[in-house]
Amino acid sequence: MADVWEFKAPIDSTMDYSDGTIVPHRNQVVLFNGVPIGEVEIHMHRRTGKDKVTDVSFGITTIVYGPAPGGA
Repeated sequence: MADVWEFKAPIDSTMDYSDGTIVPHRNQVVLFNGVPIGEVEIHMHRRTGKDKVTDVSFGITTIVYGPAPGGA
């Protein structure tokens, strides 16, 4: 039987900076044959570039809980 990889529904949240700036975060759990095996998180950071202008930086964090069930 074929393996099935899928994403659970995303969970959105925000990070609030002290000056009132709000940036989004999105997290999704990855399933392997219905078993949670890891997560993917997409987030943003506020940063100041060399030109001293505030920019936005995107980041991606991936987390693997451990080997896939059955060693696949």
